[in-house]
Amino acid sequence: MQCTYLISAPRMAADEMAEQAALNALRKGQTQDALRRLMQAYGTEIYRFCHSFMKNETDAEDMLQLTFMQAFESLGNYESRASLRSWLYTIARHRCLDKLKANRRLNARVTFVDEPPENTNEPHHDNDPVSDDQLSAALRHCLARVSDAVRTTVLLRFQSEMSYPEIEGVLQENSKTLQTRVARALPALRKCLDEQGIRL
Repeated sequence: MQCTYLISAPRMAADEMAEQAALNALRKGQTQDALRRLMQAYGTEIYRFCHSFMKNETDAEDMLQLTFMQAFESLGNYESRASLRSWLYTIARHRCLDKLKANRRLNARVTFVDEPPENTNEPHHDNDPVSDDQLSAALRHCLARVSDAVRTTVLLRFQSEMSYPEIEGVLQENSKTLQTRVARALPALRKCLDEQGIRL
């Protein structure tokens, strides 16, 4: 796992184009067009973010739909204090947390860890290559062991490729606090991966 993550110039340019197109549509009162552009630009990454919380496709799809439904209802009142992308992540995070709280009340507790793979009894050896599936499963397991705040910050930084100022807009926390949180989380995540025989 890398400690730093640079957002590519093409990605930033694409985000800026999507933002501008959606804002132009909003200024013309074309809310549906603005929403369509936002879904095209950010739907996949918002789904991945929701899936990281919910751990199953059905709930992730539900949270994705709720996110864009709320966005549609609120677009008319959007104030550009944060980017539309950050605004969507804020909505998605709140919807996911609400759903998890509801699940906790219903089930007494929520199991975040996926079912172990069938070959879980076979130890991983240092010389064996680690597949993407193995690494993803191990990371999900390790992220399930940290707090919601740490998990959210790490996912926004590395999976969603957000800068700390962008994450600050989503979580409403100071950038320095967020940087410290990630810096403290990375060694713990590496240790967790080491315990599973995976070294990056």
